[in-house]
Amino acid sequence: MRLGQLVLDLGAVRANRDFRLVLTSRTVWLLGIGLTSVAVAVQVFQITGTSAPVALVSLTLGAGLLIGFLIGGVLADRTDRKRLVVLSSFGAAIGFAGLAANAALPEPKLWIVFVCAGTHGVIDGIGECALTAVVPAMVPGEQLGSASALLAVTTQLGAIVGPTLSGLVIAGPGLVACYCAAAAMALGTTGLLALLRPLPPAEPEPDTAEGSLREALRFLRGNRLIASLLLIDMGAMLFAMPGALYPQLASERLGGGPELVGLLYTAPAVGAFVGSVLSGWTSTVKRAGLTLVTVAALWGVAATGVGLSTNLGMVLFLLGVGGLADVFSEILRRALLQGNTPDRLQGRVGSLWLAQAVTGPSLGGILTSFGASLIGPGPAIAIGGGICVFSVLLVAALYPELRRVGALVDQGQGSR
Repeated sequence: MRLGQLVLDLGAVRANRDFRLVLTSRTVWLLGIGLTSVAVAVQVFQITGTSAPVALVSLTLGAGLLIGFLIGGVLADRTDRKRLVVLSSFGAAIGFAGLAANAALPEPKLWIVFVCAGTHGVIDGIGECALTAVVPAMVPGEQLGSASALLAVTTQLGAIVGPTLSGLVIAGPGLVACYCAAAAMALGTTGLLALLRPLPPAEPEPDTAEGSLREALRFLRGNRLIASLLLIDMGAMLFAMPGALYPQLASERLGGGPELVGLLYTAPAVGAFVGSVLSGWTSTVKRAGLTLVTVAALWGVAATGVGLSTNLGMVLFLLGVGGLADVFSEILRRALLQGNTPDRLQGRVGSLWLAQAVTGPSLGGILTSFGASLIGPGPAIAIGGGICVFSVLLVAALYPELRRVGALVDQGQGSR
């Protein structure tokens, strides 16, 4: 493989102003999300002293996202998608301001954190569905792999800086400053997205049952490849996403405070960033299905190592490897999913993908925190990683359609 085939493919961004705006806005947006993700986890752990409420607030966010996805998927296939993303980013700014106001109270209220998390989930879910649906219309089919990789690299850039900066801000100016910075970034995202041209769905649906989620579910039942793409990462999300355990892992196993928690959140993003920069090969991979199975299983292997290790350097390295594998998996799944879904269903099928991608880790956080309460954070993470590997191999065995998938370009062109 030549070096030029390995480095990130910039084809989808060179002559596409709207896609450049989407990339920039997602970078700013994810930076704000990175700030709040660590801040909420640290604040809830400080208030309660246990990991279970940290997982519960994540579950609340996931439940809100699920509702937002189910609503947003339908709206994205019926109305102007630009309006949805602009309104959702502005709503997020208001939610972050609410978190800042609560953190400024002499005794911050846990229930306010939960309310803000749930409300933010609904708003963000609607906007994310619309944003996911517009990308296939912005770029030609042969550039879907490039677009997926570019979205991944900008997302990870924000995710790397956000958690690291959050740990430093929490240890310095404090939680209020962290939430205020996130609110300012959300407002910046609103301004960028307002510059997009109107983005109505290419094939607007009538207000009938055929325009509901039922049509998307029928499509999934009839397309085993799409179904396998939604299932392949489920094992990792349910059993091998240890984010809810990071505060406990840092304090009980690795002997650190908020700064170390920020590093634990950042390490997978660093690996994902490196992977997305070196993702040029994904656009020309010949066996996309088998490659997807391999990188999905690699995350489980890395998680097992994280659970077994007590060395901080090794833990951070393995989290980085897991992030690299996860971003390769995301790029391949996104390109195959969008390339094999008709435009009239992009919003709804995308909403189902986003729903399982977000609510899965939230439910997984509950499972891992329960396991950690019984056997400790390390063994819980290690066992979850092993289950992840098994589930990936099981999906590959049950869905030969996934194993037979060839190049991304052929799949994308064939579906448009």
